[in-house]
Amino acid sequence: MKKINKNYLLLILLLLTLIFRLLRVSTPNRYIFDEVYHTVTARGYSQGIKEAYNPFSKSPEPNTAYDWLHPPLAKLIQATSIKALGDSSFSWRLPSAIFGTLSVFALYYLGLTIFKKKSTALLAATLLSLDGLHLTMSRVTMNDVFVTTFIIFALTFFYKVISSKLSDYRKNLFLTGLFTGLALATKWSALFLFPIYSIFLLKKILKKPKKIIYLLIFLLILPLTIYLLSYSQYFLLGYTLKDFYALHQQIYWYQTGLTATHDYQAPAWQWPLLIKPVWFHVEYQATKIANIYNLGNPVIFWGGLLALFYTLTHSLKKNTYILISYFFLFSPWLFSPRILF
Repeated sequence: MKKINKNYLLLILLLLTLIFRLLRVSTPNRYIFDEVYHTVTARGYSQGIKEAYNPFSKSPEPNTAYDWLHPPLAKLIQATSIKALGDSSFSWRLPSAIFGTLSVFALYYLGLTIFKKKSTALLAATLLSLDGLHLTMSRVTMNDVFVTTFIIFALTFFYKVISSKLSDYRKNLFLTGLFTGLALATKWSALFLFPIYSIFLLKKILKKPKKIIYLLIFLLILPLTIYLLSYSQYFLLGYTLKDFYALHQQIYWYQTGLTATHDYQAPAWQWPLLIKPVWFHVEYQATKIANIYNLGNPVIFWGGLLALFYTLTHSLKKNTYILISYFFLFSPWLFSPRILF
């Protein structure tokens, strides 16, 4: 029997991933969970409303608020969709469906880069595609699936940096910085990438100090430049550098000083155990009840914990990059001073 070309399998997987993320994505035709922040902000960006960036602006609609807490890139992408396709629940959520699919490809590419086996990469991508939490976040107007996609690509190209030949070093370093900047311009959690870079590059810097100039350009200046460029509309609308500084003060104070509580909040140690899902939506009809839960697939999450334990005990040296990346992307949340979901 002739073997099926794994490239075809990847294409089929990506097509099915996109279909299931687009299927009835416009339902419900109202805000879901944090869409009360992200959608109204993306709409504000699409209309060039200056107040959409202002921490002290009034609510644009009842029970909503502008999202100034996160950098604007994901909302600018969503705003582009709204501008191009009109203001509808489909156009709000379409970019998330696209990036949800793109993140599945990104994980395939990361798996292929590390393990050099298409079958292993396909397995990883398939598991992500089948996860319930990933499915839900790919069908809602929020920024998480965007930053996830950019982080996976950043980790992929950084792995190439630390394992590639000198001829590819600068190219992969540039791509690492590019996706790091895109991630940072989406959500501050991308800052957790920098300890990973530091650990693996420290030895290289000590051996070849001349390389530090490339690291500064591609892993510091480039991401910060992209971050600043993501605020281009902000400055075009009349805000100044002084306003920019004050805005970031407000972001920092909010992130470190928020004392609010929520029925669905859960500390980070509970996340892999799936102790408390988030109830995004409920709708009661005559003979039906519609619910949207944001819950990971237990087989994948609990199986992943077993895989993590096996890796720690049996193949620690072989999978150092994966384990260090896992640790630094997850462990900081254990010490977060604000509520988490």
